[in-house]
Amino acid sequence: MKNSRPIWIVIWLPLALLLMGCLGLMRPIARTETKDAASFTPIFLVTDTQTSPTLTPTPTVAPSATPTLEPLGCLKPPEDYTRVEVNGWILSQRTLAMLAHAQELYGGEQEITDYAITQGSYTASESASFGTHSGGGAIDLSVLRRDAYTVLWDDVEPLLRALRTAGFAAWLREPDELYAGSPIHIHAIAIGDQELSTAAEEQLTGEAGYFRGYSGLSLTVNSVPTPDRYGGPIFCQWMIDLGYRDLR
Repeated sequence: MKNSRPIWIVIWLPLALLLMGCLGLMRPIARTETKDAASFTPIFLVTDTQTSPTLTPTPTVAPSATPTLEPLGCLKPPEDYTRVEVNGWILSQRTLAMLAHAQELYGGEQEITDYAITQGSYTASESASFGTHSGGGAIDLSVLRRDAYTVLWDDVEPLLRALRTAGFAAWLREPDELYAGSPIHIHAIAIGDQELSTAAEEQLTGEAGYFRGYSGLSLTVNSVPTPDRYGGPIFCQWMIDLGYRDLR
């Protein structure tokens, strides 16, 4: 029995030391894990902040500081005054190019670069034209269906709009509007044409002119100009560059 205590101490003392050593090792590990966890916390916080929803609306692109009212289809015509014959009438290449552009914008059945031309430029053959066709840039166009002689009423406004966008002052002349028995047709003056007659230029900027909101005619009582029935002038930048303005 005297040797039992030393044997117990020999057996349990190493075990106790081992246990204490293990506990001592666990403490730094625990501290290390806590430190590591704390070091990752800011990462999760940043991520949460970046992905949190916001009620602020997304800003839109600011509009142009200098908006333009120029309609789609405006195209400056070429300054080519070479004379050509079309459907028996004389035009300049400039006028023909403008008609071709209007044809594309219009897209209808009336061929305004061919058989629809009923009077050209550089002619004084029609006294009721008041001299507007004696220079360049003046044209008359039929609004009758070919070989049928019925009015293409649904095409009148689209055709006028296309002609105006292409650079013409254009109006419908209804039956008997110019004189008793005068036929229905479209009368057009090419804006900016260098060979316009004085009478044609008057139909652009004169008292009854296109840029004043009139039809180019002063045939009513007391010579009061006839209002434009089709919405007034269309402006393209190239017209403004030439000095034309809204005179209404």
